[in-house]
Amino acid sequence: MSDETSTGLGRNVGFRQIIDGHVMPQPAYQGEFTEGEIVKYYNPEEMTLAEKLYFPEVLKGLMVTAKVFWGNMARWAVWFTYWIRGKGKDAPKGAVTIYYPEEERPDYSPINRGKHILTMRKSGDPQCVACYMCATACPAFCIHIVAGEHDDPNIEKYPVRFDIEIDKCVFCGYCEEACPVDAIRLTPEPRMADYQRERMLYDKDYLLTWNPTYVEDEHVYPGGAPRDD
Repeated sequence: MSDETSTGLGRNVGFRQIIDGHVMPQPAYQGEFTEGEIVKYYNPEEMTLAEKLYFPEVLKGLMVTAKVFWGNMARWAVWFTYWIRGKGKDAPKGAVTIYYPEEERPDYSPINRGKHILTMRKSGDPQCVACYMCATACPAFCIHIVAGEHDDPNIEKYPVRFDIEIDKCVFCGYCEEACPVDAIRLTPEPRMADYQRERMLYDKDYLLTWNPTYVEDEHVYPGGAPRDD
């Protein structure tokens, strides 16, 4: 029996040459595995003595928290000295709490993944062809589609229902990456807070009502222009 066969690493000589001189990690499970089988490996890390004792690591975390707390308190103390002199508006503030949704941050990233939209054809119909690519790619399984036959044979299918459970969405962007017709997009809009869970289910009608504006490529986008990326 050859060395390649006995190690269970297959008969590929090139692969054998690649791994020579390297220590292969231990398989995630013990036992035999055959050629071509996918085997998961892991590299376990040895814990230090401090990590094993646990409490030193807890103290390290408390030190980080205390550092931030006392740093913020020091900045607020400086602000207070300005305030008692009537110059509070000119003083640098410490930690600032934003009371959302009454107050909002002005510095959201322009490439932030936020609310979803469905783009439309010039006729007003959704661009979606109900191919289920977005629902298949979604790791949170929060997209649900019911397909129907379209009157136009060139389009074939359209979504009778298109629902997104936005409270389950992880905003990974896989849906818009998987879509072959650019039908679903994640806008930079971050405002999705709601007090009623049933309103966190975005249906097709809601996904199509974003005060859209027509643009040159016959799609509809929020804000009057498509994204540059």
